[in-house]
Amino acid sequence: MKTKKGEKEKLRQVILDKAINYFKKRGHGGSGTDQIMTYMGLTRGALYSHFKSKDDLFANAVCHDLKRLEESLVQQFTDEGSLALEKIIEDHLSEKSLKDIEGGCAFTSLSSDMQRCKPSHRGLYEVYMNRIYALFAKALHEQFPENSEYECHHKALNLYSGLVGTLTMARTMKDPVKAREILESGKGFLKKSFLR
Repeated sequence: MKTKKGEKEKLRQVILDKAINYFKKRGHGGSGTDQIMTYMGLTRGALYSHFKSKDDLFANAVCHDLKRLEESLVQQFTDEGSLALEKIIEDHLSEKSLKDIEGGCAFTSLSSDMQRCKPSHRGLYEVYMNRIYALFAKALHEQFPENSEYECHHKALNLYSGLVGTLTMARTMKDPVKAREILESGKGFLKKSFLR
């Protein structure tokens, strides 16, 4: 029996939502197709009716997650205005984010896996990354109107890289005290460097 187009799209979204969580927990290399499908309660046929391969699923799941991140940031910058950057730094470098691998940004969980992907997939990630950088650059330009757009773009690169790198390093620590120290140090540095 054929599924309707709307049902197929809903199933695709469910697969992407579950797959990104699975990949964030286990990585691309630690995720066999059978294990992924068992985790989702689906068959291989369901996977291959939506995606060409596990690599294709990974790329689409990451892009799905980055799109959600972009939408969330747009909403946060709209709702919170000039307070958004500070809230983003606080939230991203929080104890909750440290522990919430599935709910966090794909870059903090999967950047090593993402850089090993085919160039065409990395190009897709870059499209989203550029849009995310542009959102940060716009917010930074509002805080630092005396800076050029070029300067704010470079500040955005540093700010977002600092957020991702700080959380990534904190997550590698076995010692929770050391992890919190990294978070607090990074948070202080980013606030001092990028907020007024």
